[in-house]
Amino acid sequence: MKGLLLKDWYQVRTSMKTMYLTVAFVLVIWVLSTSNAYVFPVSYAAIFLGILPVNLLTYDQSVGWVEYGRTLPVSKKTLVAEKYLIGLFCAAAAVVIGGLFVTVIPLRTGTAPDEDVLSLLAGSVCAILLINGISLPLLYRFGAEKARMIYVLTFAGLGALLGGGGAVMDELQQNGTGSEPLPVPLWLAAVLLLAVLALYAVSWRVSVAWYGKYKK
Repeated sequence: MKGLLLKDWYQVRTSMKTMYLTVAFVLVIWVLSTSNAYVFPVSYAAIFLGILPVNLLTYDQSVGWVEYGRTLPVSKKTLVAEKYLIGLFCAAAAVVIGGLFVTVIPLRTGTAPDEDVLSLLAGSVCAILLINGISLPLLYRFGAEKARMIYVLTFAGLGALLGGGGAVMDELQQNGTGSEPLPVPLWLAAVLLLAVLALYAVSWRVSVAWYGKYKK
């Protein structure tokens, strides 16, 4: 497992260094700006962290690593689990980075953070796990080219569903006086996070079953 993680770490440092330095630059500029909003930087960081395992697997397939990995004295479960472990690392990194934004921006602007900060961070974790939980099995089964259209349509539908649901929830949460929507209950965020973690585990099992099914 350590060797697999090091392989992907070297891959990030070489092939993806420019992209993530650009993301870091944008986030630093946002912190130094006059804006007191932190939803954008938290979400922005979560999106780019979320696609990291997908990018790594896509690269592996393009250079034939998946086929080569089957010749190593490593089980399919371990080979697949490594990508899912990176997804968990990215989720943890999103919480740390998001926590920094939630702390630093209010201190700099002299404003108080919203009450649903923990729900926002939980949402970023759920987003990362969902991105990988949906995309990785499709990549293992169909490859990058075929899977791309499938998960684009999947995420478009998911985005429409979440956007419509969010609009409905905002409307329902209004107390009739024109005030801001009520914060998302922490218990609800925790339940959703546990549900996503369970789906993530199921996704790993599916990816193990589909590992090696894709043929160029």
